[in-house]
Amino acid sequence: MLALLAAHDQVGQELLDARRRGLLAERVRRERDDRDGQRFADLDAAVARLVQRFGGLPEDKLAGLRQLAAERGIDADAFALRVRRYKVLPAGTPARPDRPAVDPDLFRQVRADLDELGRLSGETPPTSLLTLLGLPPGAERDEIRQARDEFAARNRERRPDRRRALVDDLLAAVTALLVDADPALYLDALAADVTARLRPAVAAAVLVEDALTPRHYTNFLTEAEEHGLDRGRAEAVLAELAREHGVDVPDVPVRARPTRLARPSQPLRPAQRPQQSRTAPSRATQWLEPLARARAALRAGRPVEAHEQVAEARERAGELLPAIRAVADEVEQVIREAGSRWRQVEAAVSGRNLRTAARLLDELARDAADVPGRDGRSVAEEIATVREQLARADEMVAAAGRSHGAQRESLLLEALEIVADHQAARDALAVTGVAPPTRVRARRAGRAVVVTWQPSPSAGTIRYRVLRIGPDGASRAVGVTQVTSIEDGGVGPDTPIPAYEVLAGRSGLWSAPARSDAAQLASDPVSVVLTAADRLAPATDLHLAGDLLRWTWPPGCTEMMVVWRADAPAHTADDPAAHRRKVTNARYDVDGGVPVPAERPLHLAVFGCVRDGGRLLVASVCPPSARLWAAGG
Repeated sequence: MLALLAAHDQVGQELLDARRRGLLAERVRRERDDRDGQRFADLDAAVARLVQRFGGLPEDKLAGLRQLAAERGIDADAFALRVRRYKVLPAGTPARPDRPAVDPDLFRQVRADLDELGRLSGETPPTSLLTLLGLPPGAERDEIRQARDEFAARNRERRPDRRRALVDDLLAAVTALLVDADPALYLDALAADVTARLRPAVAAAVLVEDALTPRHYTNFLTEAEEHGLDRGRAEAVLAELAREHGVDVPDVPVRARPTRLARPSQPLRPAQRPQQSRTAPSRATQWLEPLARARAALRAGRPVEAHEQVAEARERAGELLPAIRAVADEVEQVIREAGSRWRQVEAAVSGRNLRTAARLLDELARDAADVPGRDGRSVAEEIATVREQLARADEMVAAAGRSHGAQRESLLLEALEIVADHQAARDALAVTGVAPPTRVRARRAGRAVVVTWQPSPSAGTIRYRVLRIGPDGASRAVGVTQVTSIEDGGVGPDTPIPAYEVLAGRSGLWSAPARSDAAQLASDPVSVVLTAADRLAPATDLHLAGDLLRWTWPPGCTEMMVVWRADAPAHTADDPAAHRRKVTNARYDVDGGVPVPAERPLHLAVFGCVRDGGRLLVASVCPPSARLWAAGG
């Protein structure tokens, strides 16, 4: 209860406004999601370790996982949703022996070298080191060693050039990964790479069909094998991707792949080449039509549709012809890039950088409009959501342009709360600036120094950066806080209290510093004596129109004292460091306001006045509604 009362002044105004209530609710939801992520951290770590040891979740381990989840406040439904993507193994499944994994940097380098070799030779790049040697994935080490030696001998006959050096590097990788080490480790790394390649296409297929159809499964299995996997690993990859999307693997017979690949360095002689079937022209006519549709879909920015047409072309042709492979590779590249772009969109939306998200989504709509996001949302749906938020922020910025004072700042801050990269709102706030804190004080408290200050009058959530100023003038950060005090434990008990600077900041903008030594050199303000003018309602809605200060006059008040200082707010109307000017409401109406100096920054205050006989009584205090800090512009 005490905490709610303490926060009343801060959140009370937000709860009265529908837009601000919505923003507050959204912030609470984000914080709740962060807490949920921390709540699931121990469970996720335990699940990951079990999957690493056993290849799935043994049945006899599930009870322990449920107990761990219950201790972390995770109910049964949330637990089931969290672990449904993992394979459940029979009780008593033995742990897999720990095997060293292939160095990811080495694997990426091999992939890059294979791609470069394809570019240099003008052919489709080999999908793996075994494909380079013309061997199937299940080849034995002796067979790999023999193929490597033959390949190396032929390579030495080539003239020294980039291609020969590249092949030498790849053969060195063959030695390291397939001869000196277990080839199964390389194939496992290849399976992880193929899983990442196929994931966007599998997600798209499941989204359209709500299942992994036999036709899709057969095509994906063939594609996994073409990327260099053996049948067992290809099936395991698709089983894992199916589990990720909550669907079953169809039970369909799949044709066995050839057990031996033709080595690229030993092309068939003309007498060895298979004779073309007499039905070749009709078959060409059959597969050319879907291939043309695939190219058209790709140009129209629909790679998932193109993938379907490529699969049909391959099925009609009965083999992966070079023309089909070229389109298939282009489709795969576009889908892979779309998956990467979707991840960038998710990061931008999470950080509320919606202008960046809108640009990325426009690129997706142009190049890959039918590739869905991770949660199944289409590009069009995500664009509509982002544009709606952008429109809301634009409306707030437009409304801020018609407002002034604290209301203008609040609207700009609300716009940035929705769209963090709204440049117009950020530029407008930069013109307004941030009012610095006041009355910075430093005092001893045990073995530490406590620094306190009066808060910045600027609207929005303010953070304060505190710096300790050394004898040489160099500054050192003490900390950043949202409250108006901080404890500095870095000052020794026998060291004099140093000077401190406090800066107020919001939305990446920081105020001028306020120093503790400057405040403590001046004497504390004397106690004020209230006058009859203090019973007047204060001026409100202070704002600048050029160099004219304007405000709303309170009822019954005909004179005001305008006070200004450049370095700090005036404590009283007779502050010796301030300038002042008395103005009547008649003069105010004639001039359209009160002229003030053009220098910036400028602290302005308006004190109410009344007449007691012939004597002018000026209010002793000036509430925040009657003050204005002008940063410039």
